[in-house]
Amino acid sequence: MGVATIVFIMFLLLGMPVAFAIGISGLAFFMVTDSLPYTIVVQKVLATTQSFTMLAIPLFIFAGNLMNNTGITKRLMKLADVLTGHMHGNIAQVSCVLSTLMGGVSGSANADAAMESRILGPEMIKRGYSKGWSAAINGLSSLIVATIPPSMGLIIYGSIGEVSIGRLFAGGLLPGFIMMIALMVSVDISARKRKYLPDNPKHASFAEVMKALVDGIWALLFPILLIVFIRFGIMTPSESGAFAAVYAIFVGAVIYKELTWKVFYKTLKDSSKDIAVVTLILAMSGVFGYGIV
Repeated sequence: MGVATIVFIMFLLLGMPVAFAIGISGLAFFMVTDSLPYTIVVQKVLATTQSFTMLAIPLFIFAGNLMNNTGITKRLMKLADVLTGHMHGNIAQVSCVLSTLMGGVSGSANADAAMESRILGPEMIKRGYSKGWSAAINGLSSLIVATIPPSMGLIIYGSIGEVSIGRLFAGGLLPGFIMMIALMVSVDISARKRKYLPDNPKHASFAEVMKALVDGIWALLFPILLIVFIRFGIMTPSESGAFAAVYAIFVGAVIYKELTWKVFYKTLKDSSKDIAVVTLILAMSGVFGYGIV
């Protein structure tokens, strides 16, 4: 397995896409192990994707993209901005809070990082924040998403390790909030040193907070419903993924009325790309994981 690890690290350093680096390094393990037939390589690639629980991943990715494109994320960002407008490095603080709120929406750290880089990145640079600092904040804050349900990582871990996904979801909330607080403190210290001043001289009023909270209530209800449904056995993780997609369509089309056929088509296109990348990595990981075991 040492050969496979060396090959994996070497390909990563050379800039090869992660999925291919994992797959080729897994194949290297079979090439140096005489007793194993190559047919296992194909079997493991296919077997990793043949899991009913794993079906939750593409469904949650689709639901997350729907929420990004139907105004739900925009309202969460408004709530985050109201809560952090008085802090130093305000837009960076928005990134921390938004990642925590988005954890209950998209479940994908990659999707969150891409979304925040597209939306918050240009605004940070426009306000004088350095590019490296802005990129670091958006990248690191997206890691919060990995602990807040419905996290893709928790679903994969629960499926492979045969651990209750409902319990993982319930247990992921507190670490997620602790990560948010720690990162916000770090951002505040760093922003003060760099003299990134707050947007507002004082805290938002109670009325402003409540207005933003009411606007984003449909998005905030979503993770609560998920935990209740999964924890009490009303839905399996895969069924909750389907519920998430239907919920996002309902809120976007009926409540906020921002889901059009054009937006729906764009969401399908974006989701197919994201799902293909994640599924390819998971499939190739089956070969590498077999060698580790």
